[in-house]
Amino acid sequence: MAQYFFDVIADGKLAADKEGTILPDIDAARRKATISLANLARNMGRLEGFPRFAISVRTSDGPVYETVLQWGLDTRH
Repeated sequence: MAQYFFDVIADGKLAADKEGTILPDIDAARRKATISLANLARNMGRLEGFPRFAISVRTSDGPVYETVLQWGLDTRH
């Protein structure tokens, strides 16, 4: 078991996790980060431009994982 911190980065603004969550392993932390990012994107609704969201996972030893979601425009039609 380890304590993981899930820092949210939305359009360049950091919201640091000060409490953390105790999870059994890095795989559990990856799942939590991925699900949290999907929920964050779903709750943001329609946004202007091409926003970027990320959740950076760290332990007391430093960063261990990051998951990113970024909207873009594909003009190859």
